[in-house]
Amino acid sequence: MGSHEPHDQLQHNEIKASFETTTHVVGHVFKVTLYKRLLGMVSRYALNQIAAQFELVHYAGKNPSHCGCVMRTTHGLPCACELTKYVVGTIPLETIHMF
Repeated sequence: MGSHEPHDQLQHNEIKASFETTTHVVGHVFKVTLYKRLLGMVSRYALNQIAAQFELVHYAGKNPSHCGCVMRTTHGLPCACELTKYVVGTIPLETIHMF
């Protein structure tokens, strides 16, 4: 029975990774609309920064004093308090600084 343990563990890891991938993909299915105007126009780095800010939307709300607007001032990207406008909708390309 000991000879099957590495195979069983490998199979378990593959199944677990598959579930995690599925969960991650499903989580982002609804956000495709949010980013559709940016895809192919904005760097992956910028998209990742915007996604990180979007995760903070519920903390920052529409209050800039809670947000700090650091992403807007340092990177020219929409910060959490700006992104509250796009929770249902699409982020316009104009909100992204060209650099």
